[in-house]
Parts: sequence; C-alpha cells; structure tokens
Amino acid sequence: MQKVATSLVLERALAAASVRHKLLAHNVANVDTPGYKRFDIAMQSALQQDASSPLENSIYQQLNTSLRVDGNNVDIEQEMTLVAETEAYFNAVASSLIKQMATVRYLINEGRR
Repeated sequence: MQKVATSLVLERALAAASVRHKLLAHNVANVDTPGYKRFDIAMQSALQQDASSPLENSIYQQLNTSLRVDGNNVDIEQEMTLVAETEAYFNAVASSLIKQMATVRYLINEGRR
C-alpha cells in the first residue's frame, strides 16, 4: 500500500511540474506583451492537496508587481531559471517513479518463481 501512495504522490508531482512548465512557457511567450502579469503554480500547495483536487486550484497570477512602465512583470532571466529548475525537478521525480516501477516489476516477477 505504501508503494501505491508513493506512486500517486510522484504522479501528482510530475503533473504539477508539467503544469508549471506550461505556465512558464506562457510567461516567456508574453515577455513583450504590455500589461501581462506572470502566472505560476504554488508547487508545495499543489502537492499537499488531496489527489482529487485539481492542480488548477494552485495556479496564481502575480498581480502586485510590475517590472516595466507598460505593466509587464515577466523577468526573462527569472523565467528561464525557473524553467531549468522545473525541468531538473521533473527529471528527478520521473527517475524516482521509474525506479519504483522497476522495483514493483521485479517483485512481481520474483513472486512467480
């Protein structure tokens, strides 16, 4: 049962990282859009919520800042740093899930012998 619970947490972490990557890509695409305010997902909140709770509940728009006169608050360097961090996080979680599935597969195959 512990493996199933861990798998669900890892799957939700992958889904949250995927959502974050899409939001960051959207921010980068709108770096020159006047008045655009960046979006992000509160990762910790998303992971602490019940598995049936939609990840969209953890998405927020950062309205209280402005980096330029036109009201846009996207800092391309920050966004690209967050993209790299999110990619590394996704890869680490995916690796953990793959290892866990390999362990389960091994236990199933050894149980047949």
